[in-house]
Amino acid sequence: MLHADLSSLKQARDWATEVAGDFGLPEDDHFQVTLAMSEAVTNAIIHGSCSERDIVRLAARVEHGLLVFEVVDRGVGAEPERLAEGGRGLELVGLVMDEVELRREQRGTVLRFAKRFAAA
Repeated sequence: MLHADLSSLKQARDWATEVAGDFGLPEDDHFQVTLAMSEAVTNAIIHGSCSERDIVRLAARVEHGLLVFEVVDRGVGAEPERLAEGGRGLELVGLVMDEVELRREQRGTVLRFAKRFAAA
């Protein structure tokens, strides 16, 4: 959990890098995961939050050969069309990750992105 404040970005990036290592993702993929997390959290703060008191939730898990991350914001004005809006942040996430999905749920807007583990 992070406060919806851009000063939280370093914490989110550090956490993503640590998770990538802890879950055994190849070191070559750590930068891509960290970049995707930075873009996802920035988007959640700017587009999915009303104030710095809002919370952005982060989660990670292994799912069917993928390391899956989720960034959940309050969802104020968040629609799946966000993938095509504004800057290129979500487009960049799509370029560096193997799967990207943006969806609206009762808990807020969920950006799910995943990196496939290299075949052994």
